[in-house]
This record gives sequence, structure tokens and C-alpha cells, in this order.
Amino acid sequence: MNATTRAWAQVPFSQPALVGDPDRHLSSEQLDAAFSNIEDTFVVDGGSLEAIVVRCIDGGRAQPSTAEVTTEDGLEGDRWGAGKANPGDQLSMMNVEVAARIANGQSVALFGDNLFTDLDIREEALPVGSRLQIGGVVVRVSAEPHVPCDRFRSRFGHAAFLRAAASIRIRGVYLTVEQGGPISVGDRVRRV
Repeated sequence: MNATTRAWAQVPFSQPALVGDPDRHLSSEQLDAAFSNIEDTFVVDGGSLEAIVVRCIDGGRAQPSTAEVTTEDGLEGDRWGAGKANPGDQLSMMNVEVAARIANGQSVALFGDNLFTDLDIREEALPVGSRLQIGGVVVRVSAEPHVPCDRFRSRFGHAAFLRAAASIRIRGVYLTVEQGGPISVGDRVRRV
């Protein structure tokens, strides 16, 4: 992963609302160019956690450098713990380079995912049921597909929505927490 992507993932979210900038939306052709050779940036094992995003109950976003994860509530402070998601899929994770290229300068927090990593999360590299250790946490890749929604379309554009719908792992994966504990930006993300 390049230093520009790492720095982008760390920029704190400072917008008053969770809306995308239509001027930043990429066309299908622009996305093709942005995704050219993207696989070269994926880490097969021993990746790192590049960003943590808490989706606050009030609709805001927080980007802590450390957080606590539990089997009961997922990411501490995240709205998932307030009953906003499917039982068992407490976290969502996306490849940070994929996110950066789709975002085209917009905040990592707009995606609505909790964790961003440089790990290769394509299905052939990380099949359903794979277990990962992130800091003191152990998670399992869920079978539930992480499909794009209308908010994804409004934040990143129709072409990004179609690309993510056609290749589900572009949007990321859901994770079931098997063992809670602390996580920090910079932690290794490795297969167990």
C-alpha cells in the first residue's frame, strides 16, 4: 500500500452530514483506470489495520486510533450494538486501496464500514469461514454478502454502485466476532 492511501485513511471525518460529493463520482471508464493493477497492492497475509470507523448512534462518525471490540456489541460505540444490523455480523471490513480509489478524495468514513485493511479480501484469498486475528480480536468471515446500498450510490456514484454490485467483495466483508479485545490502527491482520 502506498503512503498516500495510508494518509488518506487517517484523515478525520469533519463533514456535518454523511453526503457524497457528486463532483468526486467517477465514471465507469475512470473506475476502470483507477482499478488497473489494484491487485498488486493487496497483501495476502500479514496485512495491517489502516483505519477504524465508528458509526455513532446519532449518525455521526468517529475515527479512533484504538477501540474495544466485544462479541456482544461489536465495535464499542458503534450503532450495531444498538440493534441496527444482523445478529452475528458485528463488524464490516473493506480493502483500504479499493475504498480510496472509489472515494476519489472523499472521506473513508462515508463507506459505513468499521475496519479498513490492505489485506486481500477477495473470496479466493479469504473464503467464507476464514478466521482473522486483528490485534487482540479474532473474527470469522461471514457468508452474508456485503452488497452496496442506495447510500453507497449517493455517496460514490452510479458507476461505483454497479461495480460493487457486480463484484460483491469490492464492497467488503462482514465479520463475526469470535473473541473480543482491543484493536489499534497499525495492528497486523493475519489469518488464524
